[in-house]
Amino acid sequence: MKYFFGAIKSWAYWRNALFSKQGLTAVFSIFGALYLSVEVLDFFSIYERARYGSYAAIFFLLLAIGISLVFRRPITATTITFPNKDFCVEVRIGNLFDASGAVMISSNTIFECDVAGRKIAVDSLQGQFTARYFPGNQVELIEQVETVTSSLGDAPYPIGTVVPINTHGKTFYLLAMSVLNEHGNAETTVGKVKEALNGLWTYVREEGELQELAVPLVGTGRGRLQLPRRKMIELIAESFVEASRLGKITDRLVICLGPDDALKSSVNLWEVKDHLRNSIVV
Repeated sequence: MKYFFGAIKSWAYWRNALFSKQGLTAVFSIFGALYLSVEVLDFFSIYERARYGSYAAIFFLLLAIGISLVFRRPITATTITFPNKDFCVEVRIGNLFDASGAVMISSNTIFECDVAGRKIAVDSLQGQFTARYFPGNQVELIEQVETVTSSLGDAPYPIGTVVPINTHGKTFYLLAMSVLNEHGNAETTVGKVKEALNGLWTYVREEGELQELAVPLVGTGRGRLQLPRRKMIELIAESFVEASRLGKITDRLVICLGPDDALKSSVNLWEVKDHLRNSIVV
């Protein structure tokens, strides 16, 4: 609800919902349908167009705008389906941890997990994950990570390395997609994000259980990528669709964006859906 009311107060929503090409097309299509209805009613003498025509046009135009806004109201999820494919991509505004299936958590190439020692920021995605699922007991998480990485050799590990964590009846994939610099800050590039995603798709295809997979907008926060949210959504979706040609990864990929982030970056899911439909080639 916070996103809904925040969105309708923003100019970005009205620009895309009403004053965009798609918005105006919707208004005039509905107006045309109303006009046709009036013609039919007039023909059967139910409504006398000549009697009310001086102001009815304005009424029907306002009615068309109202109906259009109902259909193009702020939404928190939109799904893009692909003909002849057995998977779909959903873009969702909400809490990543509310996803019902597996969840990807962005991490670094040494899988540093020390939140208590402030080596990992508390408000980072990995910090939130630790606080939610390992409250006051990050040692358990560190031990799980070390158990997996012990068979991978010495750190740092390649970009795209995946460490699965099973807890609270859910599966989480810690994904190496950034490098910690000398100050302990995570850094990544678009190239590294693409490489990391390819590693994730490969791992889930080979080791996953075909459950729903939720991923955040990687790199746009602590990764410090200067890339618009819509572009990152497109990058993730295109990477997934391309990788799916090699074999099924999941029935549903959920690209998740936090409500505050969506409002701050003026993300409109109607615009996102239209863009993805036109940009992704299957």
